Amino acid sequence: MLAATPPGPGTVLDVVRGALDAHVRETRRGPLVRWALLALCAVVVGWLNLHTTDDVQPVAAALLVFGFAFGVHRPERAWCSGAALFAAVPVSGAWADLAANHLSLGGAAPVLESVIALIPALLGAYTGAAVGWGVRRARA
Repeated sequence: MLAATPPGPGTVLDVVRGALDAHVRETRRGPLVRWALLALCAVVVGWLNLHTTDDVQPVAAALLVFGFAFGVHRPERAWCSGAALFAAVPVSGAWADLAANHLSLGGAAPVLESVIALIPALLGAYTGAAVGWGVRRARA
C-alpha cells in the first residue's frame, strides 16, 4: 500500500498520524479514569471532613456510598478503594492542622479519631464487593 502512494512529506505525516491514532485506540483509559474518580471522591471526603467539624455523619455517609460504588465496580479491589477513601480523612486532618497552625495551639487531632473512619470505608467497600460478586455470579 505504501509503494502505491506518492512519496513526499504528506505520506510521512499520514503514516505517523495513522500510527498515533492506532496507538491511542489501543491504550486503555479505564484504569486512569477509575483512579481519577477515586481521587476525586477522596477529595470530596476530605473536604467534608474539613467543613463538617462537629458532624461525622456526612463523612461516614460519603465513605459508605463511595466505598460501596467502588466495591460494586471492582470487587477484587475493594480493600484498595476503601483504604484510599479512608486515607482522605487523616490527610485532611493533617492539612487542617498544618494550614491553620493548630499544632501550636492545642496539638494535633488524636490519631484514633481518624482510624475510626476506616470502619465505614471498608464496610461500604466490602458490602459493595459482596453485591458485585453476587450480581456477577447471578449473571453467569
